[in-house]
Amino acid sequence: MATKTGSKRRQSPNRREFGAVEPLPSGRWRARYTGPDARQRSAPTTFATRGDADRWLTVVRADMLRGQWSAPELADVTLGEYITAWLRGRAPSLRPRTQDLYARGAQRWLSGPVGIGRNAVDLSALPLRVISPPIVRDWFAAVTDAARASALARTGRIDRTHPARAWATSHGIPCAATGRLSPTVLTAWHKAGSPDMRSRTTARPDAGRTAAAQAYRLLHAITTQAVDDGLLTVNPVRIERAGHVSHAERMPLTPVEVEALAAAVPAHYRTAVLVAAWSGLRPGEVFALTRRDLDPVRGLITVRRTLTEVPGYPVTFGPPKTAAGRRVVALPAFVLDSLTEHMHGHTPKGPDALLFTTLTGRPVTSQARRHAITAARTVIGRPDITWHHLRHTGATLAAQAGATQAELQRRIGHSSPRAAALYQHASIERDHSIAAALDTLNHALTNA
Repeated sequence: MATKTGSKRRQSPNRREFGAVEPLPSGRWRARYTGPDARQRSAPTTFATRGDADRWLTVVRADMLRGQWSAPELADVTLGEYITAWLRGRAPSLRPRTQDLYARGAQRWLSGPVGIGRNAVDLSALPLRVISPPIVRDWFAAVTDAARASALARTGRIDRTHPARAWATSHGIPCAATGRLSPTVLTAWHKAGSPDMRSRTTARPDAGRTAAAQAYRLLHAITTQAVDDGLLTVNPVRIERAGHVSHAERMPLTPVEVEALAAAVPAHYRTAVLVAAWSGLRPGEVFALTRRDLDPVRGLITVRRTLTEVPGYPVTFGPPKTAAGRRVVALPAFVLDSLTEHMHGHTPKGPDALLFTTLTGRPVTSQARRHAITAARTVIGRPDITWHHLRHTGATLAAQAGATQAELQRRIGHSSPRAAALYQHASIERDHSIAAALDTLNHALTNA
């Protein structure tokens, strides 16, 4: 039967509006389609029936219409391969310490099996396209168990190093991390009363939770970039609140506790405690200060750098944590007096000399300052104290002294009001001051 001019040609039984299916000699069916990039592709497998092939093409077409289609061959890259590229691409925009944290986190949690036996999960060898929410949940469960086991293994155990080694480190006396202690160190330690400055750990209900949350946030950041790169259509890393950790409130010190702590630490760290507690500087900022950063006439210190530590590398100095970290901070007069006296006895000459060093003149690392504060915090009855508590204290005291939100934000070097607000604490002393001011106001108004 002849067809009318201009009528549609009859479609081949194997062709569809989108894609095509064709029978194979084996009796199975193959599905083919042309993607948005004009390249023709076949389904990764053949189908038992034509209906199965048609349904697969329908799903592909729906993904294209929703904007969720991506070239399937791109997602054949494994997570391990993509992590290497991700770390390399992020490196220029990250601080050295952050680069190291990301690299070590990826090595520990994402570059091999996590867990033991049948419960072990290894994401690194999986192509991105096969990583699914169930696989991620299994991985996170394994990470949580492993992190908790690691934390509990340290719980309640004392540092097994010789107490003289910990004492020498806290006082800046050269002492190797391992090996035989020198007679000089042992003699000095005995003369000091043989103090035991080794740290102990205590059990926490949330042991390992922070490490697990950090691992989750790292994986989420990596897969988010994979979505942006078109390697994934949706992010499979989506466990509610898995990356969130609720920490116990960090309680600031009172001025009396600050003075007691300063008196309890080694003499060459006393003023560093006062500066940290009354300025709100970060620990790394305090121990990067030099003579040129102090204006003794106006009582100002300029924060222009921070001490940077990366495991396996020498201590260096780099820019502050944020642009807002570059700032000028005024010191209370009594802190300035203490700093002036400290410089006469403990700070080398020259504008680039560090204000605070170990007894041997070296930069004060996190380990050295941790040892310095360990015994002192026990003496004053505040075993929870870290050096960051002193920054927290400085911000809180400034708020209690009447600093506005903007003034506090500038003083502690935060780039957002929300971050600065974290350091504001109400106190009963401040509340009494407010009540007294209200009483005075009432008296003035009622007697006017």
